[in-house]
Amino acid sequence: MNDYPQSRRSLVRDFLAMTALGAIGSLRSARAAVSEDVLGGADITVPDFKGRVIGRGSDNYELWRQSMVWHDSKPDRYPAVIVRATDREDVRAAIAYARRNGMKVSVRSGGHNSTGSSLRDDSLVIDLSALTEIRIDAHNGIASIEPGVRSSQLLYAAQKKGFSFPVPHCDSVGMSGFLMGGGIGWNYPQHGGVSTFSIVGAEVITAEGEILEVSATQNPDLYWTVRGVGPGFFGVVTRLDLSLYPHPDAVLASSYIFRLDDLQEAVKILDKIRKTPGVHERVEVLGVLMENPHAPAELPPRERKIFFLTAFAFEESEAAAEKILRLFADSPLRELAVQHMEFQSYDFGDLYAAYFSLEDSAGRMARYAVDNVFTDRGSDVLVALAEHVRDAPAKDCHILAVWGMKLARRADACFSGLGDCYVGCYAIWDGEENDRSNFDWLRGAIPKMDPYATGHYVNEVEGRGNPQRYRQCYSSANWNRLEKLRADYDPQGVFHSYLGHS
Repeated sequence: MNDYPQSRRSLVRDFLAMTALGAIGSLRSARAAVSEDVLGGADITVPDFKGRVIGRGSDNYELWRQSMVWHDSKPDRYPAVIVRATDREDVRAAIAYARRNGMKVSVRSGGHNSTGSSLRDDSLVIDLSALTEIRIDAHNGIASIEPGVRSSQLLYAAQKKGFSFPVPHCDSVGMSGFLMGGGIGWNYPQHGGVSTFSIVGAEVITAEGEILEVSATQNPDLYWTVRGVGPGFFGVVTRLDLSLYPHPDAVLASSYIFRLDDLQEAVKILDKIRKTPGVHERVEVLGVLMENPHAPAELPPRERKIFFLTAFAFEESEAAAEKILRLFADSPLRELAVQHMEFQSYDFGDLYAAYFSLEDSAGRMARYAVDNVFTDRGSDVLVALAEHVRDAPAKDCHILAVWGMKLARRADACFSGLGDCYVGCYAIWDGEENDRSNFDWLRGAIPKMDPYATGHYVNEVEGRGNPQRYRQCYSSANWNRLEKLRADYDPQGVFHSYLGHS
C-alpha cells in the first residue's frame, strides 16, 4: 500500500536521514610500564596470533588507527599495537601478549561510538570486525552472532528464516557494542525497549584467557554484565546469542512536519494519542528538532528549524498497521502539520535507505558528539530544547526523541535506564576549527535536559570531558556491582574501563 508518489517518500528520507539515529575503573594494582620495543616497533610478533598486527612504527599505522573510528572525530589517542583477530584463539593470544608486556587492552567491533573509546594511549587494541559469522537456529528462534556483525547483516539473515530483530536503525552499526550498551533498535516497543534484553547467551574471554559460556544459569554475573555494560567491559565477547522475533508482514509509516513554533501543540496532541490502548505498546514514534533541508537559502538559520515526527507500525497485516496509524491521521496532527505523508508501506529492510542512509547528512564523514537523557517527560524535554536547537552552530545538529521505551530495571541486566522516552542531542559538523563551538553547544544542552532525566544511555554520552557521565548511566547499586565484578574478573586491570576511569 502506497498512496504517495516516490517524491514524497524521498522527501521523508531527506528529513529523517539528517538525524544521527541513522547514523556510545581505576587500576586495581600497579602494572609494568609498556616495553619501549613495543611502543616503537614496526615488526611486532604476537605469538600464536594469525591475524594482522600493526605496531606504532608500521608505515600504515596511522591509516589503521584512524580506521578504528568510523567518523571524522579521530581522537588524539595512540595505541601501541592494533591487532585484527581472525578467531577466538587470536583473541586469547592478544590478551596473553598484552599481559606479558604490561599493556592494557581495549576492544573494537564496529567503531561507531562517537567518543572513539577503543583508542587508548599505549594500549593494545583488539579489532573484532573480521569476526562476522551468523548462525540462525530456526527451531529455537536464536541467532548466534560474532562481534563484527553489522545491523543489516543480521536483519537479512534473520529475515530469510522468517524472523526479525530490533537491529540498529543505521545499517552499518556493529551489533556487539550496540547490544552491550543497551541498543535502541527498529520496533523497540514490541521487543523490550532496548535490544540488550534480547541477549540470552554469550561467549566471553577473560583477562586470564579463559573461555566462558555465559547465560542466565551459567556464569550469571557475566550474563548480567554483558546486558548493558557498554564500552567498559572487563573481557572480550566473541559470541552473542539473541532471541529472535516473528517477522512483521507489514511495515507502515506516517510522517508529519511542523513549524518549530507549533512544537508545544504538536507534542500535546501526540501525548494524548499515545495514551490510547495499544499505541504505547506497539508503535515506534520518533521526533526530531532539526533544520529543514528544503528551507529557502535566504532564511536565517534560526528560522529554518522544524519538528519532524514519524510513527512506525510493524504488524501482521497492512490493515492492522493502518488501523493503529489511523489514530494519528484522524487527530489534529494532520491539520497542524505543514505537510503529512501517511500510510507509507515498506519492506523491513527498505527502512535503512528510506530513513537512515549513510549517503545522507547524518551518516556522512563528519565530526560527532552526543549526549542524552532517558525521561518520562520527553515532550517537556523537547520544548525545553526548542530555542537551543535554533542556535545550533551547524546545520546538521539536531535533537532526537524516541517515545515508547517502557524501560524498567531488571535483576538480570546491569542496564539501568528508566523511563518512557530517549532524548539525544547530536552535534554534527565539519572542520576541527569548529570543534569548540559544537562541543559548547552540546554542553549547553545538558542543563536543559538533565532536570528531566531518569537515566542516561551509555552508548551515547559525551564522556571525554566528563568521565562521571558514564557513572550516571547506572544506578548506584549497579555501578558498585560492576566495579566489584571488575575487581574479581580483572584484578590486574588488563582491560580498559570507561574513558577517564582507566
